[in-house]
Order: sequence, then C-alpha cells, then structure tokens
Amino acid sequence: MIDHTSLGVKDFERAVAFYSACLGPLGYSLQRMTASEAAFGVEADWGFFLYPVTETASSVGERTHVAFRARSRDAVVAFHRTAIANGATSIRPPGGRPDISPDYFGAVLVDPEGHTLETVVWSKAAS
Repeated sequence: MIDHTSLGVKDFERAVAFYSACLGPLGYSLQRMTASEAAFGVEADWGFFLYPVTETASSVGERTHVAFRARSRDAVVAFHRTAIANGATSIRPPGGRPDISPDYFGAVLVDPEGHTLETVVWSKAAS
C-alpha cells in the first residue's frame, strides 16, 4: 500500500550512518546520497528516505513510527543490536507479542533523533 517513507532528521550525517548500519541486517543499503537526500533500499526498489531539516524544525510526531519488515528472527535481533550499538534506545526488546498475534516477532526502539522504529517478522514460528 505505501510506496515509500521519509523522515526528516536534524543530524543528517549521523542519521545516514545510523540507518546504513541498522538496515544492513534487513538486506537494505544506502542507494543514493546527496546533500539533501539519502535513499535506502535495494537496487531496484528505494523505499526509505532521509531528508535534512533545520535545527528548529519539528521532525518527530507523537505516536508516529516506522516498521521495517525483516526476513527472520535473527534479522530482527541483529537490527535491534546494531541500532542500540549506534545510539538507539530500546523500547521493547526482540520477542513475541501474543497480544498482537501468535505470528509476531519484533522489536521497538527510538533512534538518536527520536523517531520510533520497529522491526518485525510475521511467521508461525514467531510464537
């Protein structure tokens, strides 16, 4: 349904480094970077973008979050571990959430800019 997602960031270089590291375990990488845009995804499909904003701009919305689909539980764990190592704060460590679905395995954290991120894999093995 959604073609792509963009986030505004105040520390553009740090955000590009953070997402370059964290998205690697999910199979995504930096595809293009200019002074005003960083595009992540796979070669044929860029689906996540960062844009620099001014220091006084509002860049984080209450209750807004981005959820990245993972291919495996190991990828969820690697994303979470890499994000924490790069300055993120854990909100919910990797694990199942039977209150959401018996098929859910994911993690939630906040990036260094304050954006809430989730990574999730849906499978019968996730319970």
